[in-house]
Amino acid sequence: MNHTPTGGLPPSANWAPGWKPGLAPAAVSSCGANETGLLPQYPLERFPISDRMEALVNTHDGNLTITQRQLTVQGTGENLSLSQVYNNQRPGNGSFGTGWTLSHGQDIGLTFSGSDVVVHGDSGYCATYKHNADGSYVEAPGMHAELAKGSDGKYTLIFDSSNERWTFSPAGWLLSQADRNGNSNTARYNPDGTTASITDSQTRVTTFGYQNGLVSTITDPTGTVAATYGYNTAGQLQDFTDRSGTSMHLTWFPSGDLATIQDPDGKTYGFSYDGSHRVTQVTVPRQAGDATTLFGYSSGQTTETDPNSHSVTYYYDAQGRQTSAVDALGHQRQQSWTANSDVQTTMDGLNNSTTNHYDPLNNLIGTDLPTGAKTGVGYTDAAHPHLPTTVTDPAGDQVSRTYDDAGNVKTIHSDGLNADLQTLTYWQPLGLVRTSVDGNGHPTTYDYDNAGNLKKVTPPTPLGPTTYTYDSLSRVATVTDGRGIELDYGYDKLDRVVSVTRHHTSGPDTVLQTSAYDNNGSLKRRETATAVHTFTYDTGGLVLTDTRTDGTSPTENITYGYDPATNLTSLTDPGGQTIYGYDNANRLTSVKDPFGQTTGFGYDNADRRTTVTWPGAGSQTNGYDNSGRQTSLTVKNSGGTQLLQTTYSFTRSDGKDSDQMQSKTDASGTTAYGYDSLQRLKTAGTTGFDYDNASNMKKLGGTTFTFNAADELVNDGRTRTYDTAGNLTGADNPTETNFYSDTSQYASGTDAAGDSFTASYDTLDQTQPHTLTYTTSGGTTTDQFTTTALGMTQAIHNGARTSLTRDPKGTLVTEKAGTSRYNLVTDYQGSVIALVSTTGALAATYKYDPYGGSTATGPSAGDNPFHYLGQYQYGVDMLLGYRWYFPGWGRFTTPDPTGQEANHYAYAKDDPINRSDPTGASAALNACSGAILGVVLLGAALTGGVVGLAAAFIAEDTLGVGLSLVGLAGAGAGGLTIDSSAC
Repeated sequence: MNHTPTGGLPPSANWAPGWKPGLAPAAVSSCGANETGLLPQYPLERFPISDRMEALVNTHDGNLTITQRQLTVQGTGENLSLSQVYNNQRPGNGSFGTGWTLSHGQDIGLTFSGSDVVVHGDSGYCATYKHNADGSYVEAPGMHAELAKGSDGKYTLIFDSSNERWTFSPAGWLLSQADRNGNSNTARYNPDGTTASITDSQTRVTTFGYQNGLVSTITDPTGTVAATYGYNTAGQLQDFTDRSGTSMHLTWFPSGDLATIQDPDGKTYGFSYDGSHRVTQVTVPRQAGDATTLFGYSSGQTTETDPNSHSVTYYYDAQGRQTSAVDALGHQRQQSWTANSDVQTTMDGLNNSTTNHYDPLNNLIGTDLPTGAKTGVGYTDAAHPHLPTTVTDPAGDQVSRTYDDAGNVKTIHSDGLNADLQTLTYWQPLGLVRTSVDGNGHPTTYDYDNAGNLKKVTPPTPLGPTTYTYDSLSRVATVTDGRGIELDYGYDKLDRVVSVTRHHTSGPDTVLQTSAYDNNGSLKRRETATAVHTFTYDTGGLVLTDTRTDGTSPTENITYGYDPATNLTSLTDPGGQTIYGYDNANRLTSVKDPFGQTTGFGYDNADRRTTVTWPGAGSQTNGYDNSGRQTSLTVKNSGGTQLLQTTYSFTRSDGKDSDQMQSKTDASGTTAYGYDSLQRLKTAGTTGFDYDNASNMKKLGGTTFTFNAADELVNDGRTRTYDTAGNLTGADNPTETNFYSDTSQYASGTDAAGDSFTASYDTLDQTQPHTLTYTTSGGTTTDQFTTTALGMTQAIHNGARTSLTRDPKGTLVTEKAGTSRYNLVTDYQGSVIALVSTTGALAATYKYDPYGGSTATGPSAGDNPFHYLGQYQYGVDMLLGYRWYFPGWGRFTTPDPTGQEANHYAYAKDDPINRSDPTGASAALNACSGAILGVVLLGAALTGGVVGLAAAFIAEDTLGVGLSLVGLAGAGAGGLTIDSSAC
């Protein structure tokens, strides 16, 4: 391991892009008109190339940015991530020749224009800080970072929310990048101004080799060459090879602009430009042929034409910020900006406007919904003027935070409960979390190795500690859970997990999963004890095929098709082929299922889905308020007869608007909802709920729950037991037992009646169950599933197949159970609330209590096993992605595998009306509900992800979760996305 840096202090001459001794550098005294690099206000169209590379086009000025991540070394507080970045409009040479710069070291610096300072950032952006008479500087628009000059002449750039600090020499050379606690990556230079080495936050050294002044090699701290570079005779980057041995090849136009990128598989991405060096065409190699996106520029506007020949026109203000977008159907969205390039207002296609408010320091202090709800944020800590100290919700309830001297969170306090929800202490001087005490006073402690890697988490008893070890690059090598089960992780040369092994203290280890990736970083093979999945892809990570084999069952094939604009056009599974159609704005207009029916979809001008039409059967109509929240759902048969209706209200009893649903009205009457000061559900009609300060639900209706210090529900009238990893293992009187796999999958159990259950999964988590078996004295029932990128689409119960169609976002549309076909009515959460037959009869209805317990009625209710959130229901339990969920408790039966939630068992942050968690990994706000307030509420979860590091790593990066569809993003940062997003 290299801990010996090379190089020294930077040159004493003023920094400039492409500085070389004895040569006059390109003069850059101001940013000029070019908008190179990446800043939040820049309107960017993204084109993914691999898991490490993407191209981005600035739709205002036509600059092409390409980012390629070459090396990431996990650090303490501050990771070292090295990328090469191309900007075709950036003046001068960088570390990699024409247009290409390094995201650290010599290509980041300051230039000076009189008393003003120009910052040249890690992505190639440029930002000017105007000098004030008192010696301070005016914050550059969009940077959200303050520049200060110290008494030693050095400059420090301090980012507002993170307190990350970049330090520059008096001549403008980058010296270090540090987190709020001072953990830093430090650059050292050769005499010619090139970057010699970077010492990371754990004192490991990455070095650089050069040929003719251009980077030829990057060598990581282990001595492994992370990347090599070759150049043509003009000094332009011609090819580069990563540490796995795969190469990219580049060609150039005589104008000096990048012409093509050829990936390791020989696929070529092409770029064309006009005489002003603006990108006019991006060509993406697709399996069905090249897909071309065109850009046309005129004064104050740009027209983008997608590969389907559908155009969007973008309009800009004098600062190049996008102010409106008009899609191919003539629908317009608008936004306005503050002087600091923060979004002031957004207006949808129906002229409904959301407004953000800022203080003089450019902190977001509140958001107003079109319907009137307001959220406020306060900043009262003079030592940390950009860190929020209070958040006030539309009901007037407030949560507050305090910070230590470095800006680490010390306490999170609920004013309404008059209680600290979380108290934290830190190991100094590294600023690593030492203890976290929950709202009930129960501590979790954290220990680290000498380098600062988390090595042990000790939760409240009776849970056991979890321990971690690391390799030399701080990648997690082993995790030993509270049960003492050790899992070992293996990596490929690009840090992707390729093996998970169960270590045994005696006897041979057991390989649980192996994985392999293609040259562009997409998973191509995954093998577990249950099955082997092999995948193929189109460019951009679009999955084309998924083939499953297990040695006994027939091979199962799933295929996907796409149009040139990457819209999903077909999905074929064992139940048949589903065909998807779109309008000129790329909104889904039809789903033709394998059963012969074509379901139609309609939208309003704000792209919210307003109608679902079932030919010969009827339709579903959705209504929305001006804030985009669903307020009604009406189902009629083809003759116009109303079959059911549900309405939702967000108006409080005092007539004011809320960000939480206040009532629901359906055929059974009106249910009013009440909430406590933490926005947790307090009442639903006559049913009451009560919670402790750690968000354990103490009471649900007439049922009272008891919890231990680890937030485990230990009594609900029966005594419940858990293993030392926190998994529910059983109950008494009568006895129940549950057993779990090495990766905490619910594998088998015996219920109070003595009936047994077994489960097998295709992954090491629970996101892809394959077989569930239930055995009673009366016999055995078996359920088998097919899971696609959209979710489960096939369920076979004792040989009887139920086939489902879903839209590209996973919402259920139609179903065939045996010979019967149904249209599925789904609510704002995606829960199935009714089945409508092909003749327009109401075949079944499903009612849900607030936490998802269902009551089914109707002659065909049993034909549909997908209920709450559109997820599979197994008896009274349901499988929500990573975890099994029990609605009767309103909580999961195993802890959060990602470590994100303050309470590891609570469902949807105790607000199941306005939030949902269909994956078991993220309690997200329901679409168009609350999230548009634009303010991150002060939750009681640890910020910074320190304690969730290994847990999130295990759950989301290593266990092979279900595939998701990956397509081109719409206009990115600073841009208005014109797409088919509908509430």
